[in-house]
Amino acid sequence: MKHFKHLVFVALIAFILIARYNPAVGEWYATSLYPVISTILSFAICWNPFSLEEIFVLGASALSTGILVQGFRKREKWHKVLLKEAKLLVWTVIWFYMGWGVNYFRENIYERTAVGKQKYNETVFREFLKDYAENLNASFTDSAAVLSVEDFSEDIKKRYLEVPKEMGLCAPRKWQQPKNLLFNKLYSAVGVMGYMGPFFNEIQLNKELLPAQMPFCYAHELSHQLGVSNEDEANFWAYQICRNSEIPQVKYSGYYALLPYVLTNARRALLPDDYKASLQSIKPEILQQLNSQQEFWRSRYSKALGQLQSTLYNAMLKGNKITAGTANYIQVVDMIIAFEY
Repeated sequence: MKHFKHLVFVALIAFILIARYNPAVGEWYATSLYPVISTILSFAICWNPFSLEEIFVLGASALSTGILVQGFRKREKWHKVLLKEAKLLVWTVIWFYMGWGVNYFRENIYERTAVGKQKYNETVFREFLKDYAENLNASFTDSAAVLSVEDFSEDIKKRYLEVPKEMGLCAPRKWQQPKNLLFNKLYSAVGVMGYMGPFFNEIQLNKELLPAQMPFCYAHELSHQLGVSNEDEANFWAYQICRNSEIPQVKYSGYYALLPYVLTNARRALLPDDYKASLQSIKPEILQQLNSQQEFWRSRYSKALGQLQSTLYNAMLKGNKITAGTANYIQVVDMIIAFEY
């Protein structure tokens, strides 16, 4: 039994390393193995309304502390204590990658679809800005109705089921629903709107999300659950899925959530007067809504905690072959232009 355990350990480590340096293996995992893992994990814990990811992290931290305390009390040799800690860490890393993380090593969407990245073209970019502003303005709704996830989750899942198989996403399951966070204020303090849990295949959404943010954020995290690793691709799918919805608030959320990324790209690419003109093409009430939203989250943000979280997440993304790190989010505009222009 001991030898079998060691064999499994070595085999899993070997698979993760091979996938890291061979995108074809990562793609096989994403399209063949991950859909099975995702189905099993998400179904096994669907009964629980709270995030098991947080409980797991707390439990692993408590176990790690317990190993140190026990070693000190029993006066164990330091190398034995460190070996126990190392085993706990390595098995946690294995679970992370086999549960979801190998998706980081799959082929990116440009490779999967043979659509190459485009070099910057100012004429094309201006055309995109014009079309985007028109669609954003047309989709604007000041409806007082506040939707819950239950009001649009089935619509979004249905649209993900319509995505062509060659895009490499697995199918959403009816039991896959967002979980409640135990430490919601902490996530608001570090600017996290939601996340996909790799250990139990759970989606977590910040309960303070504003109505215009909720559908897009849900669609973004759901894409991660369906096997998308890159943040720009997750934004791309959330945009595509939401803007094609027949639910007005969901459609608007798709265009509106893209606005900060569009403005960031426009500010970098255009001369000041041209950027100002682009800004003025957007309805004032939409810009006011964005300003109010930014102020809302600033009031909850902790600079020290937020910068720490951003630094760690940036390092984690870069360590998993997302070379742009957290800047990967705003690259969604490049992706939209590549696929649509």
